[in-house]
Amino acid sequence: MCVLCYEFASEEHWSDALGSDAGTTVGFPPGGRHRRTALIAAVLRPYGLTVSDPGQGRHVVVGDLKGSSEVAAGLGEVWAAAQRLSSRPVDVLDDLLLDSLAKEIGQRA
Repeated sequence: MCVLCYEFASEEHWSDALGSDAGTTVGFPPGGRHRRTALIAAVLRPYGLTVSDPGQGRHVVVGDLKGSSEVAAGLGEVWAAAQRLSSRPVDVLDDLLLDSLAKEIGQRA
């Protein structure tokens, strides 16, 4: 897909809503985009993956430590890209991952 078409492709996700009761107002709340990217990075880190947000549009770049990367246009695509780039299955509900994230959050507090 070319860059122009890619920029017009959008995926509305419930986590993008800006406080509208109907969920019709889409955009990131102040700091929300950065927080979501940081959380995704924390989840992907144990799998040897990175995520970066260019700050434009709804896409992020998911990469592995070997230099491969994929552009993902939404949260669903982030997980699909992570599955393709990881050498092992990505399970965001894995007990060890959740324990690790809880410890990481506890250390920041």
